[in-house]
Amino acid sequence: MRTRFLPSEIRLTRIPSLAATHAKEADGFLYHIANASMASLLLQEGLPLNKRHPLMLTEQNGISAWLAKLSDYVPDNNSADAVILRLRRIMVEDALEPDPDHTAEFASNCYLLSGNFKCAIT
Repeated sequence: MRTRFLPSEIRLTRIPSLAATHAKEADGFLYHIANASMASLLLQEGLPLNKRHPLMLTEQNGISAWLAKLSDYVPDNNSADAVILRLRRIMVEDALEPDPDHTAEFASNCYLLSGNFKCAIT
């Protein structure tokens, strides 16, 4: 049973926030925002699949709303610690579940990386 996606297989990379928030077209990637220490761990070990505590992912147009939400909850408005991670959507597609709450809040499609793999019916 799969317990994580390795960084190399999903092309997990750290990207500058300006590059992520200023692109005009949808792309084939999903994004996760974490603090610097968690981002470093994810870049080394990959993304865990945990049904009880799934990672949230968003499409590109949800990044600005996620960063704004973080700045509301971080003391002293210090969201400089936030790191944007990008991964290939197609590589995790089967392990995603829709996240309707964050989708409504961010006005962008959001997902939970739960590991509940979808099976094709034949």
